Amino acid sequence: EQGATSNESKELARQIDALSTELKTNRDKMTEAEKAADELDNSLEKVGDEADNTTVGGLSAFGVALGNLAANIISKAVQKLKELVVQTIETGKAFDTSMSKVAAISGATGDELQALKDKAKEMGSTTAFTATQSSEAFQYMAMAGWKTEDMLNGIEGIMNLAAASGEDLATTSDIVTDALTAMGYSAGDAGQLADVMAAASSNANTNVALMGSTFQYAAPIVGALGYSMEDTAVAIGLMANAGIKGDKAGTALRSVLTRLSAPPKECAAEMEKLGISLTDNEGKMKTLDEIMQELRIAFNSLSETEQTAAAKHIAGANAMSGLLAIVNAAPEDFEKLTSAVANSEGAAESMSKTMLDNLGGDMTLLSSKLEGIELAIYGKLEPALRKGAEMLDKLLDMFSYIVEHGGETIATITGIAAAFAAWKFVGIITAVTTALKGMTIAEMAAAAKTWLLNT
Repeated sequence: EQGATSNESKELARQIDALSTELKTNRDKMTEAEKAADELDNSLEKVGDEADNTTVGGLSAFGVALGNLAANIISKAVQKLKELVVQTIETGKAFDTSMSKVAAISGATGDELQALKDKAKEMGSTTAFTATQSSEAFQYMAMAGWKTEDMLNGIEGIMNLAAASGEDLATTSDIVTDALTAMGYSAGDAGQLADVMAAASSNANTNVALMGSTFQYAAPIVGALGYSMEDTAVAIGLMANAGIKGDKAGTALRSVLTRLSAPPKECAAEMEKLGISLTDNEGKMKTLDEIMQELRIAFNSLSETEQTAAAKHIAGANAMSGLLAIVNAAPEDFEKLTSAVANSEGAAESMSKTMLDNLGGDMTLLSSKLEGIELAIYGKLEPALRKGAEMLDKLLDMFSYIVEHGGETIATITGIAAAFAAWKFVGIITAVTTALKGMTIAEMAAAAKTWLLNT
């Protein structure tokens, strides 16, 4: 009986082991199945994510890129606008400053000053020179004593000469105003001198700047003797063709005319020998052209050695080369230059148009017009800018007062600041108190416990 029981026990143990093995096997299979299911689920999620990235995510990336591009364009546009505003203000400031100098030198105010401003802006919009450059030319006219009406009438001729010659406008204005004053001409003759210099410089080996240097030395004696600007320009051009230019030509011409008008002993003797005189039979002054013609005829009959001696006696050792350049110029060169200067009316304007008849000229004119637009914008902004500057000036005065009266003022400001800080602190305390009132005892206790644990 005991043996049977023992066997039954063994069998039961065997069955239990078999069942445990089967259960373990099934459990392992279930685990594998769950793992496979999890992997499948993960794969599906990954596919979904990839799809999302390809569609929504892709579109989102495109949207971000497009937004960044738009933001970049807007940022650059704003920056360019800022630069334009700054440039406009600087252009306006430069013009106003220059016109203030004109006003200070000329004494022009009110309507006269406004007329000059308007003329400068007109020239800036219609010529190769800007309004600011026009205002700088006005400065030299004002320094020469020109009145408002003179400046308004004379600016165009000077501009034409500057454009025709390629010289700086302010420099050209200085040359013309000085030469006119020294030779005894009026401001109304500016256009005439501009035409004469344009014709002479284009028909002789010289330019406006060099002629200006010559006028600096020769113009006073030319004016004193009453000789014309045309004859003087011919003499300057003939010397330039022989390489005698600028101040050298000026000193030579001055010496020749000075000695002819007040001849020393050797000069007087040579003049008498050659039959040269500054006056005609009626005692009237001959023109410079007539004197040059007489000298040319007289020297033409002399040998080279005799010419050198005669030139030294008349002009002096230092200026004889200038005189020889005039008397020995080829007849065709003399006639060409004389004719060009005599018929020079409108020469400066015609030459300036020719000089600007190209792409470079078009761009120059465009630049001048752009400055005109900037000045128009500045005219709208200027009142507000000046108002802002005045307010800032008052603010700086206030700070200056604070610095000068530092003790009590700074103490007062410190007190105000302290009171403001205290008010803010009281506000914080009030807010905390209100929050505490809204908490339950349990919440307060829990909070206290948390606080105790953390301290």
